[in-house]
Amino acid sequence: MKTTRNVIVISELFNQMVEEDLIINRDYQRSEGLWPLSARSYFIDTILNDFPFPKIVIRQTIDLKTKRTKKEIIDGQQRLTTIKNFINDQFNLSNTSTDYQGLKFSDLPDDLKAKFLSYEVSTDTVTSATDSEILEIFRRINSYNLPLKESEKRHASYQGQFKWFIKELLNLYSPMLQEYKIFTLRDISRMRDAEMLTELCQIVLDGIKTRRGEFLDKIYENNDKHFNRKDEVYTKVTETLDFIKVDFNQILKSEVLKSYSFYSLFSALIYNRYGISNISPTEVDGLKTTGQYTSDTNQAIQNILELFNLDEEQMDEDDSNEGKNDSFSKVLKGATGATTTDGNRRLRLKWLVKALQNKLN
Repeated sequence: MKTTRNVIVISELFNQMVEEDLIINRDYQRSEGLWPLSARSYFIDTILNDFPFPKIVIRQTIDLKTKRTKKEIIDGQQRLTTIKNFINDQFNLSNTSTDYQGLKFSDLPDDLKAKFLSYEVSTDTVTSATDSEILEIFRRINSYNLPLKESEKRHASYQGQFKWFIKELLNLYSPMLQEYKIFTLRDISRMRDAEMLTELCQIVLDGIKTRRGEFLDKIYENNDKHFNRKDEVYTKVTETLDFIKVDFNQILKSEVLKSYSFYSLFSALIYNRYGISNISPTEVDGLKTTGQYTSDTNQAIQNILELFNLDEEQMDEDDSNEGKNDSFSKVLKGATGATTTDGNRRLRLKWLVKALQNKLN
């Protein structure tokens, strides 16, 4: 068995498929039609914007009867079929292609058509391989992937409106989450940022809840075909995240926020400005929604930094005291406890709302 690594332009791959010089072997390929329109559009958009995608693996043999080269796709059927169908004007791009929504291949300007057809696809061409070796290649391709985390499974399982809504938020805010070390690049590669953005949407849709996969799955499921509250959620989430990014930039730069405390800060800002459906004023010491994030941004920043700069050693000291330091130890536990239960999230919310409204004393 020999493997040759190369690049082949899309126009050549397309012509090979049309002339059936490159075919799909049904013995180890899944059936066609598995990708919905949103996924196909996103893939075509990847090419139009010159982003890379995983390599295609091809088996090459010689047909002794016809004395012609025969090529079979080992891995990449969905990608190549999508490319072929797009060039043949078999679908219009959906809104997952932001710049080219509604267009077919024939609608593209000539320079973009040429760019698309000349896109270089990375390929591995396998020659002199037995059927058992080809099947082993296919098995190994599919066994190298790490087990998917819940957030990755969720993002792969749903292809409807909410999934692409979260993708839009990722484009806008993942750089911020990485820059200020809310998440590491490794976290982002495993889609922890997508999970948290889903939870921020959950605050607007359903209120504060314990982090559970089935709760987040339900949001994707319920809003897959029709996301009726999209405009409301988009406005509240983006305006609040932009407020944190701009007005609370000092807090971000201090790098005191972790993912759990970022969630709590966001929830407190949402409560202050809009209210949260399952949080009543009695849970936040009678403090009501004000219609604004905070009345005094500078004072709120100082209050929040005070909460998030509390360390474990100081917490132990305060827990050993009785009476006068009792409320301060509660602040400490609420602000620094890295838990995602409903109770701890509500406790952190209370103290952060007090910080935003300057009612810590």
